[in-house]
Amino acid sequence: MKQKIVRTDPDMRILEGSLDDLRRLAQVVTVDVHDKDTLTRQVTDADIILTCYEPITAQVIGAAKRLKGIVKYGVGVDSIDVAAATEKGVPVVHCPNYGSDTVADHCFALLMALARKVVFLNNTMKQQGWMWPEAQYQGVDIKGKTIGIIGLGRIGTAMARRCQGFGMKIVAYDPYVDQNPTGWDDLKFVPLKELLANSDFIAPLCVLTEETDGMIGPEEFVLMKKTMFLIDVSRGAIVNKAALIEALEQNRIAGAGFDVFPDEPLQPNHPLLKMDNVIVTPHLAYYTREAWQRLEHDTLAGVMALLEDREPEHVKNPV
Repeated sequence: MKQKIVRTDPDMRILEGSLDDLRRLAQVVTVDVHDKDTLTRQVTDADIILTCYEPITAQVIGAAKRLKGIVKYGVGVDSIDVAAATEKGVPVVHCPNYGSDTVADHCFALLMALARKVVFLNNTMKQQGWMWPEAQYQGVDIKGKTIGIIGLGRIGTAMARRCQGFGMKIVAYDPYVDQNPTGWDDLKFVPLKELLANSDFIAPLCVLTEETDGMIGPEEFVLMKKTMFLIDVSRGAIVNKAALIEALEQNRIAGAGFDVFPDEPLQPNHPLLKMDNVIVTPHLAYYTREAWQRLEHDTLAGVMALLEDREPEHVKNPV
């Protein structure tokens, strides 16, 4: 009897190029509706759940009687009830290494674009043909400025390296990493409030947990400089949406660059889409040709390990 893989998020085309090979080894069923009851019915005899954004709840996990593992097409596992999987002894496999530098590149690109008003200049140039030096077009240097990084994991470290190369001062907040890393004489760990108050650019680069959900809210925006730029390429729920919009509308911060949002996709009338000092991209910080190939490779490796009863390389939960 063939093993069964239940694949969610068809719009993400997860392992689309490898489906024929997988079908020779297992039955592959794609659930193409966002309905937990339909998904629950499909997983009752599933060996593997292959997913990206679809919520894999305790109900879904509990219904899967012979589940060998859940494979996440990406890094963050906040859409998966990891506690329920752990309780049932089901490994949650993810791909932590495929896009750290790629996402850091995008984060730094947003930083540079905000500092030099690249998007605003581009849009105005295309409308008018030319502009002469005026205050509204003036950017800022980044050398000597302070970047505050919240979360010094793989992406946070990669972002810090980029900022280091451009002569920026680096402060970080992360209570879960070594506070004295080797080779980082120019990096300073500080309390979160100090980071928020003194940084010229702030980048939350942490995973979404109960602790980080909404961690940048109304009280945190009050602490920030009016000249500060906020950049988020990690998880949209880390920043309180209402507080962000209010801070931008009242000019309490200089601008923002976002690749992630609490509710995706954005609606055409979203306030952020109408602000000249905000740059938005559609959750594609990870999306380069090379990173996509690495993601496909690492996801397939996790699926194959489970099919062959081997231990996958990257298991998020201890089981």
